[in-house]
Amino acid sequence: MTVNNNKIKLCLLHSTLHIGGAEEVTANICNTINKDIFDVTVCYLKEMGTIGNKIVDQGTGVIGLTKEIKKSNKTDYFTSLRLRSYLNRNNIDLVHSHDVHSLVDASLCRLTLPSIRFIHTFHFGNYPNREPEMAKFERLFWRVPDMLVAVAEKQKNDVCNYYKIPSDRITTVWNGVDVTNLEKNNDIIDGYKKEGKVIIGCVNTLIEQKGMFDLIKVSKLLREKLPNRFVFVVAGDGPLRTKLEEKIKKDDLESYVKLLGWVDSASAVILPKVDIFFQPSLWEAMSMVLLEAMAAKKAIVTTSVGETPKIICSADQGVVVEPGNIEEMATSLQLLIEQVSIREKYGLSAGLRYQDNFTAAKMAARYEALYQKIINK
Repeated sequence: MTVNNNKIKLCLLHSTLHIGGAEEVTANICNTINKDIFDVTVCYLKEMGTIGNKIVDQGTGVIGLTKEIKKSNKTDYFTSLRLRSYLNRNNIDLVHSHDVHSLVDASLCRLTLPSIRFIHTFHFGNYPNREPEMAKFERLFWRVPDMLVAVAEKQKNDVCNYYKIPSDRITTVWNGVDVTNLEKNNDIIDGYKKEGKVIIGCVNTLIEQKGMFDLIKVSKLLREKLPNRFVFVVAGDGPLRTKLEEKIKKDDLESYVKLLGWVDSASAVILPKVDIFFQPSLWEAMSMVLLEAMAAKKAIVTTSVGETPKIICSADQGVVVEPGNIEEMATSLQLLIEQVSIREKYGLSAGLRYQDNFTAAKMAARYEALYQKIINK
């Protein structure tokens, strides 16, 4: 299939457009892709969400393919039919799906619209520990897309091993972030700065994956070494918030760990203010907020999960420790709390690494090349 003269009509497809790494990838593609070559539309199958509104504000059309159902807990089994109608009616050339629901629906459409080209990106970062229901559908439908994409080399290898996918059926495209809006600022943590404390920032959903209980353990250990010298500020909400608050209170850490809850544009609001960025994740594919911290030129302490060792690949770009190694995390943070010059050195090196490899424009260019390759097969 070769498309000439006209723009390539691209549909970026999601189940929902709530906040998440996959959704941010789509927002960044929309914001930086070459509009002279691609006519981009984003479609969602279930719910709009915050990222959907962001995409609209950036100037890209967002189409909902959902239908109101009288019983809210009732499954809508006809999203694939509405998707097929939309793709056919609008002469879409290429569909790019980003989650299991969109993979399934796009695959069903592809079987009856064989001229449409189809790419799917895996964003989940903890294979082989995939939820059985999700794994069932990925195993069934991975053969349908023209090309599969992983966001990390380790993730690619894990996915191939788990589903027995031939290596020539999948490629890697690193995530990239757009930091145009990182100039935003507000006074949310200025009070802590006035106290002369070193601010250690964390932007996370409060779920098991993010290692927040390890953050509390690190804080407890650091308090013994550097009393009243630091404060962790955590932007984010989630199902573990109540348990985390209880643990913080039990360990008498209220003045050392501040859970800010949900913060709009958290990376833009929080990252410019912090002295150190800390990410104690138990697993990741390729962390978007880690890239944002690098873009903000922050000293980083993070865990050796997913693609992180390849993102921070030099000792002067940040500190990478094994997940769960509380002692090493605390020691690394202590060094950065005490040594301003090292913090600045790490931040500058991380910023250069970001500029060379992880901008949204670089990610979009990689996807553009892949899209054109698939279209012109």
